[in-house]
Amino acid sequence: MKASWIAVDWGTTNFRAFLMSDTGECLDKIQQAKGLLSVDQDQFPQVFDELISRWNGIYGHLPVIMAGMVGSQQGWCEVPYVHTPASAQDLANNIHSVDLLSGNKAKIVSGVRCINAFGNPEVMRGEEIQLIGLGAIIKCDFNAILFGTHSKNAYWCDGKIENYSTVMTGELYSLLVNHSILGKSLPEQVFNKDVFIKGVEIGNKYPLNHVLFSARTFKLFDDVQDTNIHAYISGLLIGHEFIISNRLNKLYLVGSQKLASNYALALEHLNIEFDVIDGDECFLKGMTKIYSKDESNEY
Repeated sequence: MKASWIAVDWGTTNFRAFLMSDTGECLDKIQQAKGLLSVDQDQFPQVFDELISRWNGIYGHLPVIMAGMVGSQQGWCEVPYVHTPASAQDLANNIHSVDLLSGNKAKIVSGVRCINAFGNPEVMRGEEIQLIGLGAIIKCDFNAILFGTHSKNAYWCDGKIENYSTVMTGELYSLLVNHSILGKSLPEQVFNKDVFIKGVEIGNKYPLNHVLFSARTFKLFDDVQDTNIHAYISGLLIGHEFIISNRLNKLYLVGSQKLASNYALALEHLNIEFDVIDGDECFLKGMTKIYSKDESNEY
């Protein structure tokens, strides 16, 4: 199978490149801990050339299309956001070109912005590709959670990203267990399913800021063992996240099966139908869709 183009996911901490066929199969992968925060502003062409030098030596200079924070203010070139509702064609129409050392060009896909249900502005860079890929996979309207440090709770309708909101589940968890009184002076932690579900039930019913301190009081009065506090906090946060996840028959979780395990436990307990779809599969489907719709062919 012939290598035809390169898809790149370049974020703040990691660089990932995928060698692609014309029909969207991934033939090879390069991954390095070389996020954009470790690259000087004027060094992106040189660093990129070094990172994919193995492929350049074998295949020559292939068309390159990039997504993620590489298109942010801190990245190679700031690419303006596309407003929702946003389709694959909308993103393909707003691709921005940058020069490579070879004299060829690479394309950077824009992010997507919207006004969420609370009237606040939202932005994403990278997740929009996964949503487009998920749309290509399931071919119907859907609600999805792209879980992680900053989870995106998104609604896809009529082939477009309609709206979404950001939930800082992962970052809040890290802050609470590492830098708050809730995580102070704890022994080595052990995941406990029952304690996690206890947190899910409470987090799903009540205002989060009113129940977080229970992670301390339950420990003080032996309602939760001090070895299970992290599990309880995780349950509170994930349970609370589902409050805003509007569901059309089913909820889709986008990410790795391993990292989805806590979300899956919570959804099973809440009797919410769901599927877990691999994040890389969605990303590559989305990039292939945008690559096929880029009519300029100027690489």
